Amino acid sequence: MSLTNDTNKLFQSDAQHAQAAYRVAKAQLHETTGDPIKLSTVPLRVVVRQHPTRGPEAWVAESGFVVRRLDLESGRTWQLYRGHLGPVTSLDFYTPPAASTSTSGKGKSRQLMISGSWDKSVRVWDTTASREFNTVTKSLLSTTIAHIDFVKSLVVVPELKLLCSGSSDKDIRVWDLSVLDSWDFDSTDRDARTSFKPEDEVENEAEAEPATGNNTEPQPTLASTGAAPPAAKNLKPLPFLLSLKSHTRPIERLAYYRVLAPRSNDTSESNDEDDADAPRERTGSVALISVDSLGALKVWELWSDEQGQLRGELRSDTRPHEIGIYDLVIGDGEIWTASADNSVLLSTFDASSPSSAPIPTTRIVHPYHLKSVLPLGIALPNLNSSHLLTGSADEAIRILDLNSISSSSHPPFSWSGIPSSADEKMVGLVRTVEGHSHDVVDLHVYTQVGPKEQGGRIEAWILSASVDGTLRRWKWPEVLIPPSKEEEKVLVDVKEEEAKGKSLLTAEEEAELEALMADE
Repeated sequence: MSLTNDTNKLFQSDAQHAQAAYRVAKAQLHETTGDPIKLSTVPLRVVVRQHPTRGPEAWVAESGFVVRRLDLESGRTWQLYRGHLGPVTSLDFYTPPAASTSTSGKGKSRQLMISGSWDKSVRVWDTTASREFNTVTKSLLSTTIAHIDFVKSLVVVPELKLLCSGSSDKDIRVWDLSVLDSWDFDSTDRDARTSFKPEDEVENEAEAEPATGNNTEPQPTLASTGAAPPAAKNLKPLPFLLSLKSHTRPIERLAYYRVLAPRSNDTSESNDEDDADAPRERTGSVALISVDSLGALKVWELWSDEQGQLRGELRSDTRPHEIGIYDLVIGDGEIWTASADNSVLLSTFDASSPSSAPIPTTRIVHPYHLKSVLPLGIALPNLNSSHLLTGSADEAIRILDLNSISSSSHPPFSWSGIPSSADEKMVGLVRTVEGHSHDVVDLHVYTQVGPKEQGGRIEAWILSASVDGTLRRWKWPEVLIPPSKEEEKVLVDVKEEEAKGKSLLTAEEEAELEALMADE
């Protein structure tokens, strides 16, 4: 059996045909809304990073088996990382110590990108650009067969030099990244130099530089592969350290926070406010948070024992949502989760006690499934914003003001997943932003320098990613202002009028039919 993206070759119901036609019409209507960047395949995960000279960049894990690195100001693709044999679902970054990246002891800072895929592998890439000899390093350093099913989430824990991977096989596996600290990057540079475009950009995918290295696996196409991606092969795999087992469904997202020492109980010399604001010492351990497609949220503690061996234990287990959790954002004592049970949930936690399960405090009910959440106060504290953005399966981005939401309309502890009415005014809703024509799967905020003619001030932008194959950029806070009636784009549903009372039979055929019916 072969794979195909051609819906004309697939069985579809009338409702699916109608939805597809609606999405095509909506895509045409909003072709320029949100300053879109059109991708050749579907973005599954996005990471935004600031380049020291180029400005903000988006690293996009795509369904087309690649990781795309693109400039957010121009929208142009700079690099494509090819090598995975299935859709790329997740990525993160690791920076080895600069002095350890060269045999001479004078190494430069390296930026390593780690990606996970449906091909069950985790790959490590050297993304460090160098103008020396007019070359750029973009090498595949390592391929690790990490799981027995799709890799769905990755998170790097730099404090312990760990990589944690979550999979559809329901396991979390922990890998040692310290081996990358002693990697022979000098040899890698010599073997992997490729010509560098003078303009430092890629105009189209055909011109994008392929990643180099010892990867000789054939590159698959959708037309030539079976129902499952072909098996990847190990190449200098990362050392395996630990497996964490407790989930009963595929793991969707991973995140972590540092475990801190408890606050002092001695209040004789300091008041409560001073003690609350005082920085707390780190314990050296981290709390890993994992969520799955059944709505479970688990907290694990990872630490190194006296012998230097990594240890990991499940500290708390709760189920704050009725069904899958698809996004997870951690702040200072706060966790935001977005779920297919039609709600986003704010929970609080004690950073000194991983054994205490997060406590749900505010649940915001939506009319459709949630795929992404962005609390601006956590993502970009300098904005001093109380706004929360959510991305939904109904293709909309909703902006809510948390200051106007005192409590949830549904008790956070007892939730049945019933969506709110699409016609009902949501409490705290500032604006519903239309532009995408499919599920909004990721939301980010970034900053860039504005035009010189406008003073060159730092501007904040919202980035949204959708299954419609686009990234869209929304300037903040202008996105809070709804368009005027003249600018508003409305998709009008036109229905064909049915012929009423008109028979499709001729007069002779009707007479013959009446005679036959009379005989019976």
